[in-house]
Amino acid sequence: MRRWFRLLGRAALLVFCWGAIFEIGLRAQQYFGPLYDLEMANASLDWESDVLNHVPDPRNQSMCIYGDLTGFSYKRSYDANGIRVIDDKEISGGCRNPISVLFLGDSFMEGYDDKNTLPYHVAKQFKTERGVCLKTYNAGFTSYSPAIFVPQAKKLLPIVRPDYIVVDVDETDLYDDFVRYRKLIVRNERGQNVGVKVSPIGHECSVGLMEARKHTLYLMRLMAKLWLSFVHMPIVIEKSRSEDFALFSYSQDHDVNLEQKYSEALLSFRQNLQELADVLKNYTHDGSRVLFIFHPHFQHLKPNASGRTWNDLVSSSVQKICLANDFLFFNATETMKQRAGSHPENFYWKEDDMHFSFKGLEEYSAAVGAFMASTMIDPNVRARHAYDADGSFAPTQR
Repeated sequence: MRRWFRLLGRAALLVFCWGAIFEIGLRAQQYFGPLYDLEMANASLDWESDVLNHVPDPRNQSMCIYGDLTGFSYKRSYDANGIRVIDDKEISGGCRNPISVLFLGDSFMEGYDDKNTLPYHVAKQFKTERGVCLKTYNAGFTSYSPAIFVPQAKKLLPIVRPDYIVVDVDETDLYDDFVRYRKLIVRNERGQNVGVKVSPIGHECSVGLMEARKHTLYLMRLMAKLWLSFVHMPIVIEKSRSEDFALFSYSQDHDVNLEQKYSEALLSFRQNLQELADVLKNYTHDGSRVLFIFHPHFQHLKPNASGRTWNDLVSSSVQKICLANDFLFFNATETMKQRAGSHPENFYWKEDDMHFSFKGLEEYSAAVGAFMASTMIDPNVRARHAYDADGSFAPTQR
């Protein structure tokens, strides 16, 4: 019996020693890295919104660029309405009564630090090359899409009251609208989109991280986070996203019956685009003051092994909505092909990443700015918008 007690004691001591070693190791990697974050200090529910699904976290605005600039961190700020707050003294100095432009979009519009965003580049281009001052309002944020643009535009237009509106639609938006947000849209008695509820996937993830963070021992935090990541969240994702519809599956598909094959997703996407168009038309009463833009992904520019690039299912859908509503539309794909030449990879962080590098962003912004200058913005014609007594928008000249 004593022998068994001694063996159990030694086993317990061994487990304790190895546990202590792992605990020290986990705390060390957290201090010097972390390689695997176990503090989870940024986990919160501050990002949740039942109007816009998710909003910038006011406490955590430190970002890190990946790709060639891994480790380059920067800070960003947003105001209470979700609009980027930037230092634009370089392009706003000496400007009086500038032309205002509201930019809507996802992470492509959101950009990086203050001077590496599409709105900043466009405003700088107008100032330096044309002597025209723009006041840009960058409301782009990660994973926003037309479903979210609708309540976002309703919120921002009477606050910002822009002269012009630019909406960047991404290849991912078809997936986002159909898979992520379709079942979360809240409609009023007239069937109008008045908000997109918080995603249960994001909520469960944040709550799980906050629960894991409560453990004092990092070893317990590790086990809790691994369980959350590899057991609980896959179950939540499968339950919340039942559609057999993979991101970019529609982009690389060259079936002759794409419209029929993706009819349900396209219907949802196009309905959201049209509802957004209705909101924007109600504000501007002039389609020439609204511009929809489309940016290519790497696979739009570089053919695969079979010699095929991604199709235009998404961009053509946006173009059709613009034609139906007399909006301006600029598809930058051909322009970016010409600018990239035989090396489109130079415009992206890496081939399997969708985001522009700084160089790619500059080229895309230059193309958008040139289109806006030639087709959209007339510095001699301006309009300020105000509400009618019944709550609808009406323009008044200034």
